[in-house]
Amino acid sequence: MTTDRLMVREIITKAVCGKGINKYLRSIDLEIPIRHKTIQVLGNFVSNSAIDEATVVDKPFQGKTVQVKGHYDVHVWYAYDQETCAAKNTVTFMEFIPLDILGKKIISNQQASAKIIEKPRCRKAYVKNLGERTIIRLEIEQLLAAELLGLTKVKVGVLPKATGSSETIRGQELISPCSAEENSMSPVQNYYFDLKYDEDLSEDDPDYDY
Repeated sequence: MTTDRLMVREIITKAVCGKGINKYLRSIDLEIPIRHKTIQVLGNFVSNSAIDEATVVDKPFQGKTVQVKGHYDVHVWYAYDQETCAAKNTVTFMEFIPLDILGKKIISNQQASAKIIEKPRCRKAYVKNLGERTIIRLEIEQLLAAELLGLTKVKVGVLPKATGSSETIRGQELISPCSAEENSMSPVQNYYFDLKYDEDLSEDDPDYDY
């Protein structure tokens, strides 16, 4: 076994330099036609959630963050005056995800990526009267995550060149043939072990051990 010290080198590579995850809660208002009276929410659903853009921005007092833009569709089923109706609204959103920076310095080529960890879902939906207007307010919850990628300098360990040629297989050591001077005390000099797998042995084979 070699006793050479592990060498350390510095390389420049593209790597994840920061990560962030955040849960957001926002209110969405769907305006109901004024002719609809005695409104009752029967159900809701959120579909077609997607991220459109992710960019790196520097915000005061927060440092590097990822600005995420996306959209989803909100569907609401409600009753009014002994009738039912369905409403749909496409919601666009923009959120800022704070990052935990990994390491000390990002050299260049900063890029951001984001993904939806938990699809948006409606926690609560209720009718609200605003003077002459009536709305259905939905409280939407969403979990987003982001990563910051860039060229950075990292340290890597370099293993020294192997000097031996022995390896262990099934608990037995294989030693390559060598000169008598190098292995004069070796009982397996110039020999290989005859290894057999269990499926290759018959019950009559003396090496078979059931």
